[in-house]
Amino acid sequence: MAEQEERIEQQPQETPIELVRQLKTRIEALETELAEEREKVTDYMNRALRAQAEVSNVRKHLQQDLTLAVRDTMKSVVYEQLAVLDSFDRAFATLPEEFQHFSWVDGIGLIQTQLYSILHRAGVTPIDAAKGRQYNPIEHEAVAYEETVNSPEETVTVELQRGYKLNEQVLRPALVKIARAPQRLESEAAGAINRAPTTETNTPTK
Repeated sequence: MAEQEERIEQQPQETPIELVRQLKTRIEALETELAEEREKVTDYMNRALRAQAEVSNVRKHLQQDLTLAVRDTMKSVVYEQLAVLDSFDRAFATLPEEFQHFSWVDGIGLIQTQLYSILHRAGVTPIDAAKGRQYNPIEHEAVAYEETVNSPEETVTVELQRGYKLNEQVLRPALVKIARAPQRLESEAAGAINRAPTTETNTPTK
């Protein structure tokens, strides 16, 4: 028993300074591990955010592609129906007066109205191409010129085929005639300018 106590007394005891150094070393090691773990967490979060952003971009592109596909399909379907509206317009424009009181004519008129109402709800509106309307190269397609003094130049004189818009975008321009001044009047005006006398001022000489 005495020998054991001697051995214990003979073992070197750690000083407080050494204990502090060990604790400091351990704390530094723990701080290093903590910093590494924080970097890993930050990296995982960045990866997760990038993945989320990529998914959001893919979803957005898919939505845009779907919207464009639906719009193109709608545009194609609506465009085909314009020929039906043209047929109705021509039929009623050339309908003899003695047929106008028949009930079947009224029924066809109701069908025309229903078709136009359906297209209108889909965003289809007619282009204004009334007589006197200023020519707009985006909404109007000039297929002929009409020499006249009764209408200002570059204005619509006759609408040959109605044009339509789809959601404020031109689906089909209106076919129109455009007014311009008669060539004879233009030639006379040019000749009058050329024949106008010129006034010369003679400076008296001393």
